[in-house]
Amino acid sequence: MKRIFTVLMAILLVSAMLMSFASCGSDDKAEEAEVFTTDEAVYTESATPVGKTSAEVLDYFNSLVNGVKTSKPAISYYFEKNVPDDSLKVTKKGAEDAEEIDESLEAINSSASGIKDMILENTKETSGEIAYGADNSEILFVKGESFTSALTVADIDYATIKEVGDNYYITIAFNDIEKNGDTAALAKAFELHDKDAVLASEEFAKTSEYLKFNDYDVAYTDCKITATVNRLTNEITNINYYKAALVTADMTGAGTFESYGDVSVMFKLEDKADFNITWTTELPTSPLETAEEVSE
Repeated sequence: MKRIFTVLMAILLVSAMLMSFASCGSDDKAEEAEVFTTDEAVYTESATPVGKTSAEVLDYFNSLVNGVKTSKPAISYYFEKNVPDDSLKVTKKGAEDAEEIDESLEAINSSASGIKDMILENTKETSGEIAYGADNSEILFVKGESFTSALTVADIDYATIKEVGDNYYITIAFNDIEKNGDTAALAKAFELHDKDAVLASEEFAKTSEYLKFNDYDVAYTDCKITATVNRLTNEITNINYYKAALVTADMTGAGTFESYGDVSVMFKLEDKADFNITWTTELPTSPLETAEEVSE
C-alpha cells in the first residue's frame, strides 16, 4: 500500500509541475551547412553586405525578422518541449545537491521518467501553418507584440554571421541567467512562462489536497537564436529558437503525503521552436482569366 501511495505521489508531483510549464511553446547548436558543387561557383554580391561585429549583425537581424510580422509571409512552424530523463529529480528540500536520494523518495525518482513521458505525450510537439497574408502575431515570437525582436547588443553574449553560398547564417547567443535573475533580455525575443500564471495553474489546484506548491526558481542556460537569410534578396527564410529552463520547485506533502514533508522537484525544460518562412505566393489562375487571355 505504501508503494501505491508513493507512486501516486510521484504522479502528482511530476504531472503538476510539468503540465503547468508545458501547457504555458531546433536544435541547441546550429549545424554547419554542407555545400556540394561540381562547377566553379559564380559569386553574386549580397544585397546588403553586413559587418562582423555583434552590433552590426544584430541590427541586420532585427531589421529582417521584424519585417516578418508586418509583411505577413507564409509560415510553417514546429514547437517541441523536452525534459531529459537525467535532469528530473525529486529530493528532500535542502538536499538538491546531494549525491544520494533519500530512501523514501527512491520510488518516486524511479517512476519519474516514465510519468514524464506520459505527461508530455500530447504537448511535447506542435506544428502548423500560417497562410500568406494572415496575421502571425499570436504564433511568431514575441506573441502578441508588434515586434519579433527588440534585442540590443547589451542583451546578448554575441552575434555572428557566416556567408555560405547564397545564404547568410546568423547565430545570436545569450548569457546564462542564474536563479531568479533578470530575464528582461530574453523577453525581447523569446516566449517566457509567466510565474503568476504557473503558480495559479489549475494543475496545482487539482493536487492541493495532497501537495502544497510553495514556489519555484528558474535559471536559463544555452539560449540561442539561429536564422537563415537569402543574402541576395534580404529575405529571412528560417528562424530557430532554443531555450533551456532549469526549474527547482518547492512543494510540501499534505493529507496522505504529509509524511514526505518539504521536497524539491528539479528538471530541465527544453523549449525549441522552428519557423520556416515563404515570401512568395502562387495564387491559382481563374478559368475566366485564362479564357480572357486566349480571346485576346
